[in-house]
Amino acid sequence: MAAGTRTFGIGETLIDPGVLPPPPTRHALLAFLVTLAAILHIGTAPWSDVHNGAEGYYASAALEMTRSDVAPPHDPPLVQWLIAGSYKLFGVTAAAVRLPTAAAMISSVALTFLIGEQLAGYWRGFSAGLLHLCCLGPAIWGRIATAETIFAATLEAVIFCATCGYQQQQKRSIWFAGVWLFAALGFLTKGITALVYPAAIFCFLALPYREVRVRFRLLLHWPGPLLFLALVLPWLVWIKLHEQVAFSEIALRWLVPFASGNVPKANGIPLSGFLLAHGTWWFPAILLVLPGVCFASRKVFRPHEFDFADALPLCWIAVGFLPLLFLPSRLEYHSMSMWGGFALWTASAWDRTPRALRLAGIGLVFTAGLTLGSSATAGYTLALPPLTASEWVGLRPMVMLMALSITVSCAVAAYVVWRQREVLGLALVLLGMVPVGLITAEEIARSGAQFSLANAAELVQPDLGKTGEVLYEGSPLRGSSLGFYLARRVSLVSENQQAAAPGFNVGAIPPAAAVEKMAESHPVFLIIGKNRTRYWQEQLTARFHLYHQVTTCGPHVVLSNLP
Repeated sequence: MAAGTRTFGIGETLIDPGVLPPPPTRHALLAFLVTLAAILHIGTAPWSDVHNGAEGYYASAALEMTRSDVAPPHDPPLVQWLIAGSYKLFGVTAAAVRLPTAAAMISSVALTFLIGEQLAGYWRGFSAGLLHLCCLGPAIWGRIATAETIFAATLEAVIFCATCGYQQQQKRSIWFAGVWLFAALGFLTKGITALVYPAAIFCFLALPYREVRVRFRLLLHWPGPLLFLALVLPWLVWIKLHEQVAFSEIALRWLVPFASGNVPKANGIPLSGFLLAHGTWWFPAILLVLPGVCFASRKVFRPHEFDFADALPLCWIAVGFLPLLFLPSRLEYHSMSMWGGFALWTASAWDRTPRALRLAGIGLVFTAGLTLGSSATAGYTLALPPLTASEWVGLRPMVMLMALSITVSCAVAAYVVWRQREVLGLALVLLGMVPVGLITAEEIARSGAQFSLANAAELVQPDLGKTGEVLYEGSPLRGSSLGFYLARRVSLVSENQQAAAPGFNVGAIPPAAAVEKMAESHPVFLIIGKNRTRYWQEQLTARFHLYHQVTTCGPHVVLSNLP
């Protein structure tokens, strides 16, 4: 044997062969996606006030943490920690509330690109990342601070690490350690759902594929679970040692799949509304692939060549979407964690759809844009969530601009697809959605009173003084932005006891006690829903012969005891 030679192992020659470094095109596509995501989400973060609902809840909880240096006692705390850290760095503003969410959305888009690259190359990853970024749902809900956005980023990191570990034998243990690391971060965001969700995906993948069962067996090796426990247990132990919290309450918050989280349970939307909303959130992706799925399903799904790359997005969609159909507390944005999987599947379906059906899909999107523009021209504006049709009536020029963007981009994309440049055609259609997302964000900001009580808080704050009180009738979630904008706690008016919420006093006072509070000598403001105006007018007029309505704020009315 010649000097200086050596024997190559089978792992070096067969399992993990050397590959060429990624071309500059790949880096340019990833940089383009990340830059566009940063512009769309970081650039628009300060546009609107903090909204009621989950965003106001997290913003108020994080603000209480910064003021008292005490974390919420029994909630998965990662979202509050991130927002509190943003307050420390950038000040207490609406933009600071949304910066962690914006970073999570940028990470999700980048991870969708990387997962698609691992499955089918960087062009597939680029298509999937652009679909994830430019559909209407991410353009709206990706700008609102919720736990689902951050959980979606941790879940995509888990799936990316698992995919790399599946494909790379020599670094498998390192990648699988990353799976447990990001699962721990997800657990600190959504509780046990962060374990059940990826575990279900991996189990469904393991059923038909023996190599998945063999390679993923290393996930259960002791270093991974030990790393998970090292990151999670200290917080759980701290809760038990320092707070008087029953184990049943901890279990409800942390150990109930798909129900874990910080926000108190809200009233869900009906199943029909949930499905119709997702038809809107997934626009235009769902229309682009609809002809191919209907008329060339065997070519799209390839049942005889169904491999790991095809099964992963479908298992991801099934685990993230199907359970929500049976949960009565579902909301429109609860499926955000599977939007990355939907983007990957849509990119795959688009690549496999025949050219004629691709043109038909573009024609459907063009028709939708033409219908939108025609209705605006005729004076009948369609309802585009999250605003109602009546709220869009005064914004007819903006609606026509949205329709123009969609139709022009589809016309150009159809020509490009006819010239057999499918990826470029898809990119043109999706880039035509960028102005739609920006216009929608701008109109949400202009209609801020419909989503936030910032104006009401700004109005009553100067008159409160040191002894003034603010009463709020309704669900704490519907008035959660008050905890962010008022420098004091709010008393909740309700016949029933409500779950504790940041920014509100513990417990609730009945309406009769609220009427007596209006007799106090110090300033008292009562914020009610418009549908309760007649009731309170009768109660206050009968008691004081006076009914003082200060202002209206979207669906709310502000009353006062001041002359």
